[in-house]
Amino acid sequence: MYTPTADAVAGYSTGTMVDKDASQETTLGSAYSPVDYMSITSFPRLPEDDVLSAENTLKSRKDDDNFLSEQDTDPDLFLKSARLQRLPSSASDLASHDISPLRETHRDPLADDCSCQRDGLTVIITACLTFATGVTVALIMQIYFGDPQIFNQGAVVTDVAHCTSLGFEVLGKQGSSVDAAIVAALCLGIIHPHSSGIGGGGVMLVHDIRKNESRVIDFRETAPAAIHEEMLQFSLEQKPGLLVGVPGMVSGLHQAHQLYGRMPWKEVVTMAADVARNGFNVTHDLADALNKVKDQNVSEAFRELFLPDGQAPLSGLFTHRLDLAAILDRIAANGVSEFYSGNLSQEMASVVQASGGVLTDEDFSNYSTVLQEPVQSLYQGHQVMAAPPPHAGAALITALNILEGFNITSQVQRNSTFHSIAESLKIALALASGLGDPMYDPSLSEALTQMLSKSQAASYRQMINDSHASPAGYYASAYALEEGAVASQVMVMGPDDFIVSVMSSLNRPFGSRIVTPSGILLNSQMLDFSWPNKTQAPTPPNPHNSVQPGKRPLSFLMPTAVRPSLGLCGTYVALGSSNSDRALSGITQVLVNVLSSRKNLSDSLTYGRLHPVLQTNTLLVDSEFLEEDVEMLLQKGHEVHRIDILSLVEGTRRTNDLIIGVKDPRSADASALTMSMSVP
Repeated sequence: MYTPTADAVAGYSTGTMVDKDASQETTLGSAYSPVDYMSITSFPRLPEDDVLSAENTLKSRKDDDNFLSEQDTDPDLFLKSARLQRLPSSASDLASHDISPLRETHRDPLADDCSCQRDGLTVIITACLTFATGVTVALIMQIYFGDPQIFNQGAVVTDVAHCTSLGFEVLGKQGSSVDAAIVAALCLGIIHPHSSGIGGGGVMLVHDIRKNESRVIDFRETAPAAIHEEMLQFSLEQKPGLLVGVPGMVSGLHQAHQLYGRMPWKEVVTMAADVARNGFNVTHDLADALNKVKDQNVSEAFRELFLPDGQAPLSGLFTHRLDLAAILDRIAANGVSEFYSGNLSQEMASVVQASGGVLTDEDFSNYSTVLQEPVQSLYQGHQVMAAPPPHAGAALITALNILEGFNITSQVQRNSTFHSIAESLKIALALASGLGDPMYDPSLSEALTQMLSKSQAASYRQMINDSHASPAGYYASAYALEEGAVASQVMVMGPDDFIVSVMSSLNRPFGSRIVTPSGILLNSQMLDFSWPNKTQAPTPPNPHNSVQPGKRPLSFLMPTAVRPSLGLCGTYVALGSSNSDRALSGITQVLVNVLSSRKNLSDSLTYGRLHPVLQTNTLLVDSEFLEEDVEMLLQKGHEVHRIDILSLVEGTRRTNDLIIGVKDPRSADASALTMSMSVP
């Protein structure tokens, strides 16, 4: 059992291996926001300066109203347009008011930054004025309207309403945002076993707003020590055990708790165990996934667990997973070692070997998570952060860097940007197809530098023809990409001023379909590696993503976070997306909608999306994509095919103190909850 040194944890910026039993704890500060809840953004708009004409005032307010729509408001615009005025308190005050000490100034005290960045004296003066004005306005509003002011202090978004509620319950218990994300992720592994579970892995991105620090916790599966490429070139249907990598889910969530947890580990895991023990309803997504595999070649253990009587359960059916409840109870009581160095690991290794695999008990005891800094870049006045290789976050940066030069704004028609977005995504996907694990291939550092480069993005932008589409090979070499993987997603923004995005997966639906006697469904993550003759496609395999013992494969698990480029105040966003490489196109388009076109998050998630398929040089669009926009793409030479759903993108957004969660309307099961505090 490994015990990491202090240097090991502190050195995460270079990609540090961290043992699953790490004991470092991070003490969180107060649960209150750094932004004063009695700031001017909390109150109705005060009169504009007298120097503004009535016409300009009306125009400014109309512009604000267009942007501050529905549930997704942006107090930044409000803050810039508001003014504080000193008002005389009596008639004698008016008569004796001495203006000689006053000097004219053209400097707006609120223009430089928002209230949370002031020096001490200014804060005191502003607080006093704001408090006096606020009390007066609040009393007037209470008399005339009777409605309190609302501050949204936290949000949780997941793929399943039950798991969203559970994460929300953790925030209500004063748990940290990471505590809430851990419980929700474990919950998804119980209710959505086709997407994720403790037999799989994932990646978490955490951003601390107060400290302006970010960290990526990579707990993706690793290749077994005895694996080699030749084993995978034969029929994997006969040896499904070869598909299984070393699961990292339990190790990664435990590492996250050691770093950022506030509630006891036992309580956090037990809350998830109670979901399996007390029961839940089968979701539409799970019922549909089971219906698709019921006629496939799966093990008898799988059928007994998920397909009783040979039929897929209907959505809404109430069921239990007492087997998983027992496993989680053991992990809660005995810690992460229960999974990696006990009877459970021996059982998993034995079952995999019986199915033709080479996974051993030593592979489990040698597993470690990796701590890294995210890749990041400036886009439209915001810092965009994503998971580094072997994850495809750098390709997201590439796409945004290219698109930034097209001057996309709220004044530009959205459909005029689709061709540029499609071509930029072709470039980003082609570059992503050549990524791999940099711990096993140092040459990837140069490729990563190019993907993050603004100047290189400008060169790619010059290659894009505004009049017609080009194949991906015109821009860059592309390798074959694995399709069909699915993932679970959790986004949390809590009162502790942390932003958390978690993506977890078993790879394809239900992973390897191998189930242990204790009830653990194992992953098929080895499919994300590249090897010769893997597919019938003429596209060559990615040499940087070859199979090696202990290596992590290329991944399109893409937890993403956005923060203001300067200061603490402004817009923060957390996003995640499912469906393999389509996650890259989905997240890119949502960020362009929010940060460039200035759309609210709800609309940004609702708009139709597109996705280039490199192997066939076609362009997929979803059911929300307008027909006239398809015609425009056809005129530019794109071969367009329409499908129902490309991907599900979910997110949270915070603008100063206002936090919301928004689910993708394409999902029948996803849910978003927002925590509010009323101030009378």
